[in-house]
Amino acid sequence: MKQVRPADIKDVYELRAETIDYFFPERDDEIEFWEEIASDYGEDVLHLMCGTGEISVGLAKKGFNVTALDLTNAMIYVAEDRIEEEDVDNIELLKDDARYFNLDKKFDFIFVSTGDYHHFTSREDIDAFLAKSYAHLRPEGALAIELFPLPDDDFKREQKEFDPLRAPPEGIDVWKTNQTSFDSDSQILEIKEELFVDQQDEGEAKRGEYEIQLKLFSKEEMKDILGESGFRNIRFLENEQFTPYLKNANTWVVIAER
Repeated sequence: MKQVRPADIKDVYELRAETIDYFFPERDDEIEFWEEIASDYGEDVLHLMCGTGEISVGLAKKGFNVTALDLTNAMIYVAEDRIEEEDVDNIELLKDDARYFNLDKKFDFIFVSTGDYHHFTSREDIDAFLAKSYAHLRPEGALAIELFPLPDDDFKREQKEFDPLRAPPEGIDVWKTNQTSFDSDSQILEIKEELFVDQQDEGEAKRGEYEIQLKLFSKEEMKDILGESGFRNIRFLENEQFTPYLKNANTWVVIAER
């Protein structure tokens, strides 16, 4: 693993692809959450910015016809291996940019999970993403976006060390350090991480360093942005009043219909 500070988010996820799932808990509750929402709209589902495909594959196993799209080669490779291991055939995996994709198909339900929407830090990127999502929805279909809450004040937290939440394969030790800060003027959450992978037979831990900037939004901002993009019936699922998954994840979800 190279010691780099990538400027492009694609490079960041190339570094993280092989280990990112270890830092998430088992995702059964998360998959059931998306199953519950998608079931209100239909069986043709598009998962944008799908990462390693764990949620996408989980929904395919629930019976949905899933198209999963991600920009990063390394993420796609991990997702391909997962699809083969799980032996699911009602899923299509595509490498493409969520701002610019063109598919010869429309969907009942499109979603972005795990706060990945926050990578769109400019209004130009947001508008491009929402235009493509809207164009790929059937009438009365829905777009759902999972988001992190907007902090009340600026902060800069001390660096912390995180062990994996799931055991990595035998012979591999993985951990990371994380430092976060938030600027309320720009509404940018900055995450500085160092990832360490110790393949014990090689005798030395490899280190990857990267920074991520995430743009956070209030509910009022999201409602205005979605409305300006043509969406209607915009509603919010609050973490304290919906499902155990949202409460535990400390996230909220906005749903908007075409």
